[in-house]
Amino acid sequence: QCPDDPIINYKYGLSLERFKKYEKALGHYQKAASVEPKMAKAYAGMGDVYIYLGLLDDAVEAYQHAVNLRPDNDRHRNRLERLVIKRKALLGKAVTAGEFIKVMSHRGKISNNMSLLLIGPALQYQIAFSGDTDSLEPLGQRQIEAIGQAMRNDALKDIRFEVSVHADSELSSKAALEISRKRAMVLQEKFIADFQIDPKRIEVSWYGDAHPLGTGNVADGFVANQRVEFKRIIE
Repeated sequence: QCPDDPIINYKYGLSLERFKKYEKALGHYQKAASVEPKMAKAYAGMGDVYIYLGLLDDAVEAYQHAVNLRPDNDRHRNRLERLVIKRKALLGKAVTAGEFIKVMSHRGKISNNMSLLLIGPALQYQIAFSGDTDSLEPLGQRQIEAIGQAMRNDALKDIRFEVSVHADSELSSKAALEISRKRAMVLQEKFIADFQIDPKRIEVSWYGDAHPLGTGNVADGFVANQRVEFKRIIE
């Protein structure tokens, strides 16, 4: 009845989002924001829908708008911070120990039905290995050292993690599986030997090239097949 009413459009969007009608929900959130550009929750709604659609860059941009409008809103700010960290890891940049703790301290449910793990305590990380080997490059060493330090931090000291290794190989799927297995063993040993992490806190697995990851419009659509996924085990 009121197509230009921002509140009504926002509520329609919220209702449609709950029923997983994401494209329609997005349209109503966008309408609400166009009519009332200062409606922070409309941008946050857009950000949530972009997350469900696997559009990380768009989600970050929408949440940045929400935070700019309502810097006092802890939910908006915390979600933005976690999304920025997740994007940083996907791009293969070094995530700090504090950033790893920020993501893994969140007790939200991990959405395993999404290729991009944008919700919950999970990080998809392009760890810098040298070519098709299990040797870490200097950047990879720094990446793993930060995670080891984070796992030893009091904030995460009792937390268990699932560490799954994915690889890509120009040779064969069998070769990719073997590469990912060797990398998983290297990481497990490094966490245990170098950082004294209790072996019971780490569950490792490897998948070779069985689960390729297309990242949509993140960094021009690169494919993050060579990655390590860290997931907090919720108990």
